[in-house]
Amino acid sequence: MLRVTHCDRRASVFIMEEMEPVDGWSQASYRVRLSERTCDCDLFQSLHYPCRHALVACAAASIEWGHFVDPVYMMASVFKVYEREFPPIPDEKICPPWYGARLKPNPAMRRKALDRLVSTRIRNEMNAIELAEKRCVLYRREGHTRRGCPNAPHSDP
Repeated sequence: MLRVTHCDRRASVFIMEEMEPVDGWSQASYRVRLSERTCDCDLFQSLHYPCRHALVACAAASIEWGHFVDPVYMMASVFKVYEREFPPIPDEKICPPWYGARLKPNPAMRRKALDRLVSTRIRNEMNAIELAEKRCVLYRREGHTRRGCPNAPHSDP
């Protein structure tokens, strides 16, 4: 939540204030200079696209924010990278042998093939139904499931 406290449209200078503190940001107010493409948070000038403070300044001045995105992020620039044909990898026999460090996999990090994977799901109060006791499908009784039902008809071989 940001609030514009000072707006100089002629000089394209905006000062805005944080309404709620954001984690990792200790500063309470930020100065954005759209003509110079700078902001006190340093993200605007380092990343070469508008930070959230610059976006608020653009909205306050009714300016299209796309004009402040560096051309390197445009799709035409990305496609230019892939215009040229990449040469194929030469035969590996021509390459000189490698005498540097060899990477070895850590066997302790290997996943067991036979065991079931451990769930990484974070459970909360919505999972109360899943944690409830299972019921038998055949007789609707708690304490066992269809597989372990003592009353289920068994076929003798």
